[in-house]
Amino acid sequence: MSTETNKAIVRRYLEQVTNEQRYDLADEFLVDTVEFHGVGPSIIGRKAVADWYAMFGAAFPDWYTTVEDMVAEGDKVVARITSQGTHQGEMQGIPATGKPYTQHAIIIYRLTNGKIVEARLQTDMLSMMQQLGLIPASQTV
Repeated sequence: MSTETNKAIVRRYLEQVTNEQRYDLADEFLVDTVEFHGVGPSIIGRKAVADWYAMFGAAFPDWYTTVEDMVAEGDKVVARITSQGTHQGEMQGIPATGKPYTQHAIIIYRLTNGKIVEARLQTDMLSMMQQLGLIPASQTV
């Protein structure tokens, strides 16, 4: 696949699966053995990834991701994104705070034959937890 085709696949994935919360489309975008690496334990397998999205979407039902930049080379697509949402449901044992968050991240996707086989996420979880009131905000000097 060309780099432009791969970018279009990732953009559609972020729009349809993340923003439209169409977790039923995971088969279209992810190989069965997909691996997502980043914050916390790796998520292995298409069903596990779809289940994680469903859990996060239930906790943040207004979750929305904006693609700020996207570049591609070979089989990799790098997306710089901004995600926003309001913590309205329980997430991994954390009760809803009712607070909004804005989070910036970079995700490196690797694709084979038009499907995502791997994703590596780098994001600022500390800032998100501070915005949700789960960790005290750092004090300035």
